[in-house]
Amino acid sequence: MIWNLWFQFNLKWHKTMENDKPIKVIPEALIIGAGIAGMQAALDIADKGFKVHLVEKDPSIGGHMSQLDKTFPTLDCSACIITPKMVDTANHPNINLLTYSEIIGIEGKVGQFKVKVRRKPRYVDVTKCTACADCVAQCPVTLPNEFDMGLGMRKAIYIPFPQAVPLKYTMDRRGIPPCTATCPLHCNAQGYVALISQGKFKEALALVRQTLPFPGILAYVCAHPCERECKRIEVDRPISICNLKRYLVDHVEETEPNFTPAEEKQQKVAIVGGGPAGLTAAFDLRRMGYHVTLLESKGELGGLLTHGFPSYRLPREVVEKDLSVIEKMGIEARLNTEVGKSLSFEELQKNYDAIFLAVGSTGAGIIPGSLKDLKLNRRGMIQVDPLTLETNLKAIFAGGDGVTGPGTIVESMAQGRKGAISIDRFIRGEDLRQGRESEGRQISPMQSLMPDSKREDREVLPHMVKPLGPGLTREEAIEDAKRCLSCAGCSDCGECARYCQPKAIVYEMKEEILEFDVGAIIMATGFDPFDPKLKPEFGYGVYPNVLHGIEMERLCSASGPTKGDILIQGKKPKEIVFIHCVGSRDKSVGNEYCSRVCCMYTAKQAHLARDKIPGAHITVLYMDVRAFGKGFEEFYERVQKEEIIYRRANPSEVYKKNGKLVVRAEDTLLGEPIELEADLVVLASGLVPRKEDEVMKKMLSMESSSDGFYAEASGLDPILTEMEGVFLAGCAQGPKDIPDTVAQASGAAALACAILAKGRK
Repeated sequence: MIWNLWFQFNLKWHKTMENDKPIKVIPEALIIGAGIAGMQAALDIADKGFKVHLVEKDPSIGGHMSQLDKTFPTLDCSACIITPKMVDTANHPNINLLTYSEIIGIEGKVGQFKVKVRRKPRYVDVTKCTACADCVAQCPVTLPNEFDMGLGMRKAIYIPFPQAVPLKYTMDRRGIPPCTATCPLHCNAQGYVALISQGKFKEALALVRQTLPFPGILAYVCAHPCERECKRIEVDRPISICNLKRYLVDHVEETEPNFTPAEEKQQKVAIVGGGPAGLTAAFDLRRMGYHVTLLESKGELGGLLTHGFPSYRLPREVVEKDLSVIEKMGIEARLNTEVGKSLSFEELQKNYDAIFLAVGSTGAGIIPGSLKDLKLNRRGMIQVDPLTLETNLKAIFAGGDGVTGPGTIVESMAQGRKGAISIDRFIRGEDLRQGRESEGRQISPMQSLMPDSKREDREVLPHMVKPLGPGLTREEAIEDAKRCLSCAGCSDCGECARYCQPKAIVYEMKEEILEFDVGAIIMATGFDPFDPKLKPEFGYGVYPNVLHGIEMERLCSASGPTKGDILIQGKKPKEIVFIHCVGSRDKSVGNEYCSRVCCMYTAKQAHLARDKIPGAHITVLYMDVRAFGKGFEEFYERVQKEEIIYRRANPSEVYKKNGKLVVRAEDTLLGEPIELEADLVVLASGLVPRKEDEVMKKMLSMESSSDGFYAEASGLDPILTEMEGVFLAGCAQGPKDIPDTVAQASGAAALACAILAKGRK
C-alpha cells in the first residue's frame, strides 16, 4: 500500500512537470509551526541539504510539548526530549528560524510558492541581549504568564520558559492604554502608576515630566479624563490617577530638572498669551531649541491658572513652582504687553519667524491687537485648521480657548503642544499634516489583560474645607497603584532600558516584512486546547480549583508556577477528581471526534498526583478508556493498581457546597447518581483546531475536514493535501500523540524533499 501511495504521488508530480512550460523548482521549504512536528520536519529536510524557513508565531519554538511535565507511557521528562531538538533546530546552518512571526501571504503553485512573513518587533536587539535578567528585576509590570496558562505571572519583558530557544527577551507591548489615549497630552499614566506600585516615586515623577510641562498644576486641577476610561471601572472603581500624580508633586523631592535644549536654533517664536496654551507652547518650543518670547497683557503669567482658581483649589505655591521653569529655561516673558497697543502686530511679524496666538476666550469678536485680516468663525473664535492650528495668515498659528471656546486646563495645554509641533515643522519646512492623526484625545479599543481581578475599592479622599483633602499617604498610593490592570502590557516606563548594560532595548523597533520563494510547504500548526468555558456546567473559570489538562501539566512541572508542587490556593488537594472527554466526543460543542490523547494524559496526571500527594483520594470519571498505543494498556493497568479509582460515569455538574467542590454524575455501570467531593477537579480537555488556521486555509484555498482540522487528500493520504506541494504534519491534520506526530512529520519531510530535489543543480 505504501508503494502504491508513493506511485500515485509521483504520477501526479510527473503530470505537473509535463506541462508545456517546465516548472523551475525552488529548492527551499517553508514549515509553518515550530512545535515537535515542525522541528522534526525542519531537521529532516535540512539534513538533506535543503534550506528551510521555519516560522513560529510565539517568541520561542517548542510548541505544546514544551509545556508538558512528562510524556506517556514512559514518564520521560518532556524537556529532556525536546530541548536537544530545539537547540539543533536553532543551530542548524540550513534552517532560517523566524520566531515571533506570522505568515501574511502565500501565492503560487508547487515548486514556486511566494511567501510573505510579518516579523513582529521584540523591542529587544537579539544580537545584544545576553538574557541576564537585569531588565526583569526592574520591570514594574506583572502580567499573567501564557506559558503557565495564567496560573503564574511574568513581567512585561520576559522569556517564555527557562529552556526557550532563542533565549532572548521579548517586550510585551500591546498598544496605547485607554488612560494614555484619552489624555489630551498623552501623559503616560500607566507608566507612572506602575512605578508608584513598586515604590519608585522619583522615577515616576521623572516620567510624568516627560510629557507634562506643569505636573503640579495638573495634579490639582486636571479634569482627569483618564479615570473615566480606566478599565478598572469594569471591576470596581478606576485607579486614582490624578491623586497619584498629586502625591508625587506633593511628597517627592527631585533634583532640579534639566531643561537645556539639545541644540540651540537661531529662529525666534512669539507667543501671545501667557495662559495654559501659551505656556505649554513656549515650554515645548524652548525645549526644541527655539528662542521664545512670551507676551502677556497682565502683570503675571498663568492666565486662568492664577486668576481663575481660588488658592484652596489650586495653591499659589504650586503654580509659582511650576511656572518658575519658564525663567529657568531662558524664555523671555514680557508682562503688561498688549499686542496692538504697546506692541504692534506688524512688529511681531517682522521680528519673529512664527507667532502663536493663545489669547484665551475673551468674549465674542474681541481679539486683542490689530489683527484685522485674521479670519474668525461664526462664534467669534479664531478660525484654524483643526489638525495643524494654522490660521489664514502665513506663519501665524492659534490655539487654546480663543480657538475652541472654554475648555479644561489639560485641553488648553494640548492645544499649545499641537501648536508647538506645527511651528517646528513650519520653520523646518516639513509637512505639517503627516502622521498627526494620533494627537489629542483618542479612543483605545484595548481591553484589560486581567479581567478576573479581585474587587478592591480605591481610597476615597474626604471632603473638607479644602476640597481635595490631605491627599494620599505613601501606603495608600502604592496600594492604589497596584490595582492597575496593565492594559497595554509594557508601561513604557523606561526602567529596563536604564538598567540594560548591553543597551539591547529598542523601543523604536518596527515590524519587518520578509519575502522569499519556496518549493514546498509543510503545515505543522498544531492544536489549541478545548476551552472548557464552553461547558459551563463544569465551573471552569468560575472556581479556581477547576483546571484543564495543560494547566495541570504546568502545576506538575518543576519549571511551572509552583515548582512542581500541586498546590491550589497554597494547599495540597486531598480529594482530586478527573473528568474525561471534556470537549471531545461531544455533539453539544460540535466535536464528535475522539482527541486520542486525553485518556492517557489523564492516567499520567493521576499517577503524578499520587506520587506528589501521597494519601490523596483520586477518582477518574471516564466515558470509555482508549489505551490503543504501544505500552498504553500496560500503563493504564499500572495506574489502576496505585489506588486510583476509575468509575464509568457521565458527569453533569460541578458546584460548590460548604466550601468544597462537588461533582455530580451518573455512574453508568450501576445506573445510579453519585456525588463526589473534591478539592481539585481536572478536566481532560480535548484538542481542537487552531483558530488562526482558518486564515491559512483561505490563503491556500484549502478545505477543512469534518472535525475542523486541515483536510487530507484522502483517508489513505494523511500527509498529502488537495494543494500540490503542501503537506500536513502533526496535529494540524488531527489529534495525535507525540510518536505519531514525529512519524508524520518525517513522512511530510520526505515527500517535500522529493519535490525539492527537482530543483537541485
